[in-house]
Amino acid sequence: MVVRFQLPNSLDNLVEDVFSHGDRFAPVTFPAVDVTEYDHESVVVAELPGVKKEDVSLKFEDGILTISGERKPYEIPENARILLNEVRVREFNRSIEFGHDIDANGIAAELTNGILRVTLPKAATARPRTIEVK
Repeated sequence: MVVRFQLPNSLDNLVEDVFSHGDRFAPVTFPAVDVTEYDHESVVVAELPGVKKEDVSLKFEDGILTISGERKPYEIPENARILLNEVRVREFNRSIEFGHDIDANGIAAELTNGILRVTLPKAATARPRTIEVK
């Protein structure tokens, strides 16, 4: 019989902090994200392995995109013997602040193969423009 339990997040974070020594051993923030800015949009790519789209929530408010959700446990057969268990089951919450105006009505998101891609179009006032000199 396999029993899974999850320690409180505060204890988990304390353990990660104790064992982190500089950047090389710094605790990994989940989900890992890449944020890219282009002339007309910003794009956030987040790694969410094992997370279903119905378990992900996106919120955009006051220039801040918040990605939250839960990676739920997968089924382990009763006759299985776990030899290594590194997959963490946990709730997550990650916020990214943008330094430019976003067209909130144009935000789009898709989750494919554990990769969440959020496209945030810049508001017209935040886009670069060419000014003709007369």
